[in-house]
Amino acid sequence: MDRQFHPAIAAIKSDDLEKFKALVAADSSLATSRSSRSHPTLLQCVALDDKGKPNNVAMAEVLIDAGAELNEPLVAAGSINNRGVAELLLDRGAAIDGTGGWSPLEEALYWNSQDVIALLLERGAKVQNLRIAAGLGRTDLIENYFNADGSLKPEAGKINWPWGDLETIAHSNHGTAGKQSLSDRVNAWSQDQQGIVNNAFVYACMHGHIDAAQLLLDKGAEINVIPGGFDYAGTGLHYAALNGHRAMVEFLLNHGADRNVKDTKVNSTAAGWAEHGGHPDIRDMLG
Repeated sequence: MDRQFHPAIAAIKSDDLEKFKALVAADSSLATSRSSRSHPTLLQCVALDDKGKPNNVAMAEVLIDAGAELNEPLVAAGSINNRGVAELLLDRGAAIDGTGGWSPLEEALYWNSQDVIALLLERGAKVQNLRIAAGLGRTDLIENYFNADGSLKPEAGKINWPWGDLETIAHSNHGTAGKQSLSDRVNAWSQDQQGIVNNAFVYACMHGHIDAAQLLLDKGAEINVIPGGFDYAGTGLHYAALNGHRAMVEFLLNHGADRNVKDTKVNSTAAGWAEHGGHPDIRDMLG
């Protein structure tokens, strides 16, 4: 973050609540200003970099009391499974369904943040598109996103990801090369029915929802395709293996999943993803 935030960041890293309070009291703009580098706001920094420390929620409260914006930090809390800060933000008025094209629930599903997923659902977060329905295993809602002739309804949504659409990327803190790289990825996605269904299929697999995966296969999902909408781009088998869903891995293998497909970022098979996720039994099954 920009230089003006550095003393506050040092207090966050050392979990020094009294020093942090003093800094914000002396300059309340620390709570409301946006950085041109790294985390856009100090509250997002607290949500992301101070998770798990004793004073994490208290530091977030200091910034909220000083007028910090709440909605972007709620999404940030969803990315790192920071339920404590997410709960505080909701209590203080953060928009549970977000303010743009990517909601806190989508963020939590993308990063497998189970505690925040549970919190958002407890508080009434909406299922806004096909990928959310798939990630939650809501086969009833998945069916409702298709017309009687098998075509997708517009309400199914488009492929998206945590880094936003082209407009969001253009206004982000990424450098020129980073913005171009992200924009190129978005522009390469196939936003047709096949691409959208394949994207949702991976969400079903990554969260272990076999019934939802079967339904999407019945709707035309391609089991070995690496769809758009993911940074570490792998197949449904990759994500099931990463998250330790053995029954889903077995289901996918029984339905023709290719264990030899490699992802497009680190060039690894699903067995490598299982090892990275700490699931040696699944690694050995896939090896």
